[in-house]
Amino acid sequence: MEQPAISVIIPTYNRKDALERCLDALRKQVLQNAKFEVLVIDDGSPEEIQPLVTKYAGSRITCIRQNQSGANAARNRGLSEARAPVVLFLNDDTIAEPDLLARHLALHDRYPEEEVAVLGCMTIHPDFAANRLSPLHHDASFAPLAGREEVDWTAFFTCNLSVKAAFLARHGQFDEALRWHEDIELGQRLAPHGLRLLYAPEALGYHWHSLDETQFLRIAEREGTALALWWKKAPDLAPVLGALGMVGPETLPPAFRHRLGDAAFATFGDAAALRLAEQVSPLAPGLSRAIWRKVFQFRKRRAIRDELSRVAS
Repeated sequence: MEQPAISVIIPTYNRKDALERCLDALRKQVLQNAKFEVLVIDDGSPEEIQPLVTKYAGSRITCIRQNQSGANAARNRGLSEARAPVVLFLNDDTIAEPDLLARHLALHDRYPEEEVAVLGCMTIHPDFAANRLSPLHHDASFAPLAGREEVDWTAFFTCNLSVKAAFLARHGQFDEALRWHEDIELGQRLAPHGLRLLYAPEALGYHWHSLDETQFLRIAEREGTALALWWKKAPDLAPVLGALGMVGPETLPPAFRHRLGDAAFATFGDAAALRLAEQVSPLAPGLSRAIWRKVFQFRKRRAIRDELSRVAS
């Protein structure tokens, strides 16, 4: 069998509907089928994904099942199985435009240096454009990148990211102990080895996920916990983690406005703030999102403190 030019690695867990849409989009790529392979790593889903993948008989789509170990372990497993010199990481809810693979590969052909990686763009799928919280998640991450041709490791987002396989084999893979910020943590470790991250907004993917209130606040808690675990692993990175919102250690005291806001939430409860956000949303959606953003940061800082207290005990 001909060696593919690019291997697509997709970790998945219990999201068959989104995964099916993801795979359908990959089957519609303008890049010739023989030039790419797709490795779906099923991270111990309660209902096996393999029966879904079998419908794509004749395509280069392989399903590999592992015991539930997290997305990072799934990505590392995919790396061990990938046959192409370039690997593309997608989430199972990334719906690729038909030319996404071709655009990634074209940039790697243009920049064959081992340290060059490519970040594609992500935005909310049009079917979910009306969701008031989704723009605070993916769109908020990519909006600051507009107009830039090259970005730093803090944008090492594995929802739409391609890397030379040899570069990862030489300098590091994903830390399987982390369950959030696991992608940019790897980007930080790759940066001293010369990582160059090109931004290709034309390599577009859509996020097929309607983010509800519970999920949004759960992200805040997972993000805070991951930052604290990252600080425990590398306390010398305190200034870097501080820029990502890490607070708690003596080297990273919270800003006065954060202390003031946290005191207010502790007194009145963040539930009251969320009720206010709900009430003002029809007339002042911007204010409503700002309140949600404040509550998100409060939950994130609380998760950091909780994890640090466990670390210290």
